[in-house]
Amino acid sequence: MVPESNPARRRCSRVESTESARRPSPSAHANRLHRRGSTAFGAVIATAATVAMLASAPLAASAVTGGASTATATRTVPAESRADTGSGVVLRVAPTVTTSIAPDAPVALEIEVENATAKPIPAGTLQLLRSASIDDTAELDAWLAQAPGPDTSATDAVAAEATAIDGVEVAEVVSSMIAPGAVEVVSIALPPSAVDDIDESPVLGFGAELHVDGTLVASATDVFASTTAPTTGPTAISVAVPVTVPASATGLLGADDLAAWTSPSGLLTRQLDAVEGHPVAIGIDPRIIASIRTLGTSAPSTASAWLERLAALPNEIFPLAYADADVAAQAQLRLPALLTPTSFSDELDPADFAGVADADAAEEEAGAGAPDGTDPSATPVPTEPPTGEVPTTEELLAWTYTRTDIGWPADDTIAAGDLAYLATAGLTSSILAPGNVAPGEQWANAASSVDGSTAVVADARITAPLRAASEALSDTEWRAAAGQLGAELALLDGSGDRPIALLATLDRSAGAQSARVAATLEALAANPRVAPASLADAIGAPPVARELVDEPEDRQRIDNVGRIIRTDANLTAFATVLDDPRVLTGPTRRDALALLDVEWIDDRPAWDAAVGEWLVAQRRTLDSVSIIPSSPINVVSSETGVPTTILNALPYPVTVVVNVTPSNGRLVVEDQVTVTVDPESRSTETVPVAAGIGNGEVTLTVSLSSPEGVPVGSPVSIPVNVQADWEGLGAAILGALVVVFFGVGIWRNIRRHRKRRAEAAATDAADETDVPDATDASDATDASDPTTDEPGDDRRDG
Repeated sequence: MVPESNPARRRCSRVESTESARRPSPSAHANRLHRRGSTAFGAVIATAATVAMLASAPLAASAVTGGASTATATRTVPAESRADTGSGVVLRVAPTVTTSIAPDAPVALEIEVENATAKPIPAGTLQLLRSASIDDTAELDAWLAQAPGPDTSATDAVAAEATAIDGVEVAEVVSSMIAPGAVEVVSIALPPSAVDDIDESPVLGFGAELHVDGTLVASATDVFASTTAPTTGPTAISVAVPVTVPASATGLLGADDLAAWTSPSGLLTRQLDAVEGHPVAIGIDPRIIASIRTLGTSAPSTASAWLERLAALPNEIFPLAYADADVAAQAQLRLPALLTPTSFSDELDPADFAGVADADAAEEEAGAGAPDGTDPSATPVPTEPPTGEVPTTEELLAWTYTRTDIGWPADDTIAAGDLAYLATAGLTSSILAPGNVAPGEQWANAASSVDGSTAVVADARITAPLRAASEALSDTEWRAAAGQLGAELALLDGSGDRPIALLATLDRSAGAQSARVAATLEALAANPRVAPASLADAIGAPPVARELVDEPEDRQRIDNVGRIIRTDANLTAFATVLDDPRVLTGPTRRDALALLDVEWIDDRPAWDAAVGEWLVAQRRTLDSVSIIPSSPINVVSSETGVPTTILNALPYPVTVVVNVTPSNGRLVVEDQVTVTVDPESRSTETVPVAAGIGNGEVTLTVSLSSPEGVPVGSPVSIPVNVQADWEGLGAAILGALVVVFFGVGIWRNIRRHRKRRAEAAATDAADETDVPDATDASDATDASDPTTDEPGDDRRDG
């Protein structure tokens, strides 16, 4: 069978408009833009060449078997437009106009030869072969398995021999030299007799071989339904289609991108064009809705109209994870809950929402959301949330989804226990790729019981060709893939006793080839063996027990996802330094979800680069509030302060708590200090400290924390020399000097008084020696000195 999923071809077919240049690899983006132009141009050239070949005589070949007539045409496609499909020579066989074959009429086929090597393919021969009768899926698989595809490691077109096809040769034509990057188309018309042996088979197989100088260079086999095959009862088939934008590292889409993507030829417009009118279930990235709504009245008119058009669709619509984030990786990390956006307040301008409420209410009442005449109640969601003020996160994400319990992980990424985790998170029905379950009964219901949980499994036989057709780069490639889809359905018997409800899914990148998607859905709907069904029908059918194939994601990818989530958690904690943490946590969470977009899985180098750049940017944010290191400090007093300078490089004011911790007891920190630092500035604050016991060296560890106690930045160590005893010694010396000063003064006073008393005593003694009559002298003394006249003096009385 055609491989269900080819990452290289998906990347080749991924078409992006100029506004999607967000990935880190400019050269990869340039290649995608070039592919877009070259693919469209190549398709036009192919169509013109086919018409010309059918209308003209054979140009460069002659049939050697069965009387077939041939025509060839060559178109050149730039090498870079197909370089990532892998090196090698690719052959394709398909009917010239239709996707089925009428065995009772001439069979018009074309062989497309694509030279994806770096060297020219010399002239050779092309052989056309047919299969034997193909009556069941085993024979179909055996025919397709003969040519599994080109050797993707070959650089020389004739270096390796391809697989020979076991079939009946019906024509041989000459092929011309094919330049590198060129595609040659050879048309061959076979008479009805060429398929006489298998004209009753429900499926006809055709193959091609390219021989150069006797070496088989490439081979291919394809299958197509016969128009004469009997039609059994139709089988219910539902289809899930993603509506997404190219992966980027930005969690909100800008106005310029939205204007380009919703323009008449834009990516999002083409995706709605592809699904409109088809009963398919749409899985939409909520980021698209929120991005348009956050712009309010300043949103591009085309974006608002696109949102109205989405609301008017009668299809089932369910949400993917925001930014189509990888839910399997989150499940394998066993996060407490799946990540969701936390805020859009940093992007909302109140001026963009003035008067929105009244206009939306009037529009909703008038049923303006149903331009196609459908019931207005089916489209109740206006383009803006119903509020005249800045909308809340819930209002920006609100939508009237058909159901919100569906999870759609990337293909083949679910491991044991993941489905139970997703069910606990509210995603009770997961869409699984067929490779995530063991092969079982063919054509079994999509509804399944897997690993103890509920899931719907896409059918491998339908999904593989459906995806190949939706991603085809040329008309021949599309008809070959659509032909295989028809062949698979031709072998599907839906007339049994048990009704069958199958599911098919498109790849995330299918929207790039919207014209192919629309054509493929039309071909599926036109098949009489198909009864279109809703996703609810597939989920509600009786479940089938299936065995999970454990497919955990790459360990390195899971480690990187873990780094993203831990960094987001660190930013959330750090944001508590802000008055409104949402201005920081909102964009951080949205960008983290964008980096988890499942489409990054197919572009690992670009994803690794984007994750690295984001982690570096978040590290800078975490380091934007810090302490500026200080020079050593001398402390010579019992109480002092430690000056601390805080830098705030954020565009918002921050509030932090300064904590100082001494290495020993020589210093004692008295209290914390809370500081508010203006945006993009620095502030110096003093933290009070007191001297403890003793002198010596002390190391102060200064750190910051948010008011919530979350550590901020890295601690800084400041060396301190403590000599606080000099203050006591100085006081002692001063006290001693005071004591000495006053002591000397007192001693001098005492000495002076003693001297006076001694002098007075000496004078008195001299006077007593010089007087002859003691009584007269005494009387004279008493008469002249009244102080000697004291009461009770016996001498005076006698």
